[in-house]
Amino acid sequence: MWTSYSARHAAQLIGLPESAIRSCIRDGLVGTPGTVPASLTFRDLSALRTVKALVDAGLPLPRVRRELARIQHGLPGGTSLAELTVEARGGQVHIRGAHGSEELRGQLALPFELAVEPPAPAGELRELPRPPDAPVPIAVAPATADQWLSRALQLEERDPVAAIDAYRRSLRLRPECSEAWINLGRMFAESGDPDAANDCFRSAIDLDPADATAYYNLGVIAQDSGKEEDAITSYRRALELDPRLAEAHYNLATLFDQSGDSRAAIRHINEYRKLTR
Repeated sequence: MWTSYSARHAAQLIGLPESAIRSCIRDGLVGTPGTVPASLTFRDLSALRTVKALVDAGLPLPRVRRELARIQHGLPGGTSLAELTVEARGGQVHIRGAHGSEELRGQLALPFELAVEPPAPAGELRELPRPPDAPVPIAVAPATADQWLSRALQLEERDPVAAIDAYRRSLRLRPECSEAWINLGRMFAESGDPDAANDCFRSAIDLDPADATAYYNLGVIAQDSGKEEDAITSYRRALELDPRLAEAHYNLATLFDQSGDSRAAIRHINEYRKLTR
């Protein structure tokens, strides 16, 4: 009998946030997109360990997901990421032997050591590992809030620490920019600082109470923290403001499935499927 794992169980085993597991499912990297409850195999866990190792090597999670999705799209049918030798080299994700005569086969092997860091104190940003080719932030001339915001957006994928600094600088000049608060909160959440992320999303809502994205992000943080009722409240509010927010439907489906409310779970997963066709 094959063992299957839920997204929550996989998150506990791999050490990734549950939201990261869900996003990998939606990207088609593991499991079956649009299926609730999620049912992951041991093979899927191996692929998720690839994701975790690349994140630990300093690559931002959104970039890892995009690069792995690109790699997987080019694989022969039936081939899993878990069967490949994937490595971070020069700030990029590569398949070892993909451009030579060596066949892509064998077990997962990541040729870099994983950095083990102590957890950050509450409210403080953990220093993120930098890719070897990441630029070192240098002193620059004063800029406008829009220029700092544009700089932050460009830095997000290759240097999250510098992006956070740029968002902070933008907000010092224009604290009423809800977009910058949301983006900064997302960067904090991806770097493992949910308290700081929560404060950012709350600031965005104070500025714009009709911002569905901020409520959705609050729901993600609450769900990852095991606060299911708070997550449901935030997701429902997000959908009141934007009924086409497909990921809110998907996450509500997973929550209702876990609580045993199959009728609500089916209703939300059907809405998710309609919106993502």
